Amino acid sequence: MLPALLIAIVATVLVFAYGPRDYESTASYAVVNPDIPTDAQIQADPTLGKLNSNNPYLRSSDPSLVASVVMTQLNAPSTADALAAKGLGKTYTVEPSVSGSGFIATITGTGNTPAQSLATTKELGSMFTSTLRQIQTVNGADDRYLYTAIVASAPDRATEKISSRLRTVIIVAVCGVILIFGSVSLGSALTARRQRREQAEEGHAASSQPA
Repeated sequence: MLPALLIAIVATVLVFAYGPRDYESTASYAVVNPDIPTDAQIQADPTLGKLNSNNPYLRSSDPSLVASVVMTQLNAPSTADALAAKGLGKTYTVEPSVSGSGFIATITGTGNTPAQSLATTKELGSMFTSTLRQIQTVNGADDRYLYTAIVASAPDRATEKISSRLRTVIIVAVCGVILIFGSVSLGSALTARRQRREQAEEGHAASSQPA
């Protein structure tokens, strides 16, 4: 049992100190309503009336609709594959955060290093902005009639996810406990086997002695 206990302790300490770690960084993007020209502005500048206003998402005055479509596309498996192809982290979240009458999307990217985490979050932010524009311009709508995304909070630092390291430590510790119990069971089985063999040898020796 003692060697198994020593191995379990050493393995747990090494994993906690030098095991793989995950880092995460966060950015927030606010979805802003388009600056649609008023009738007065169109009268003052007739060229504004010639702009293509065929943005399908303008039929809803709620910016959460277009933002939800963008988040649905970003949460698709293809996005994780595209990130992995660029050497970025595949684990991330894109979640809504409604604030008042506006809409804020929070993006959290995870990586094996702080640099990878920041790069993942920044790439997701670029994908959020480009996808937001792409889905609105399917009918050639002019920029004046598009919802836009502005950075509400930039990813300036990456912090370690302690939970991921603790999860690994717990797994190693559980394996160590199993190893300890296994060694105890094996030792008990070997001891019992040796005792039975000694008893059998003693019985054989006793039966072979002359009366």
